[in-house]
Amino acid sequence: MKIAVLGMGGIGGVVGASLAGKYDDIYFIARGENLKAINRNGLTLKSDRLGTFTVRPRLATDNVNDIGTVDALIIATKSYSLEAACVQCMPLIGQNTLVLPLLNGVSVSDDVESCTGGMGQVADGCIYAFSNIVSPGVVAHIGELCHIDFGFKDGRKTPEALELCTMLTESGIETVLSDDIMVPVWEKYIMMCGNSCVFSYFECTAGEVHSDSAKSKYIADVYTELYTIARACGVNVSDTIVEKYIDTFSRLPEDAITSLYRDIKSGKADTEFDAIIGKAYRLSQKTGVDAPCIKAVYEKYKK
Repeated sequence: MKIAVLGMGGIGGVVGASLAGKYDDIYFIARGENLKAINRNGLTLKSDRLGTFTVRPRLATDNVNDIGTVDALIIATKSYSLEAACVQCMPLIGQNTLVLPLLNGVSVSDDVESCTGGMGQVADGCIYAFSNIVSPGVVAHIGELCHIDFGFKDGRKTPEALELCTMLTESGIETVLSDDIMVPVWEKYIMMCGNSCVFSYFECTAGEVHSDSAKSKYIADVYTELYTIARACGVNVSDTIVEKYIDTFSRLPEDAITSLYRDIKSGKADTEFDAIIGKAYRLSQKTGVDAPCIKAVYEKYKK
């Protein structure tokens, strides 16, 4: 199966390195110093779960015309770059190409289909992994979380989807092809958005939340707000999701933060604040769900 991974940041780096470590027909789409480093030295993944290793894809390039049509395209850009990424990748997408965006959000397939004019077979998906670029060509993955859920809204299972699911799992990333993908997408959003809220509001790491009762209460309350919003949107997320994520958070590495808070902390001009926390705030307003924790962090950063 011929697979291209667009965006060799934290998420694309984990997925791309894992696939290229086991399979030959894997292509990386990168740019700038990161692309130069990958072509010079390969891509190095330093993972608590998967180990440390260096891979070389079939090709790393910033010109998708060098690749041609693929069987699967994994998009791992930031939400604010999605439209440009879709336009860039049009030459890769054939009628049966599986397009899997692994972006933060709850309606990403709709956005992709709008950008690509209905080309390919666009799935929804989510990935659980704490990872980031530490230097050009080097990606760190901390903790044991490394899981993907993906699928189509109508529950269909194409040959490309089944094969990609198998390949990802065999590469070390536990992957599930879901019959009801909006449930895991929303459940991932609850955890990711909730974690981003607490880190951004208190400007701290997981360790500081672990040791502070007020911060610990905030994370429990914000998970509850997001659960209530999901239910109000008609998504049957698990009744035990809040307790599950409180337990998961308690076991995060002391230095863990989300990519959104990392971008805010570093002063980046473009962040996913609007797509993650802004989205939660707008949904709370639309559904009439009282969400003081979400409102507090939204008000802190909305400008």
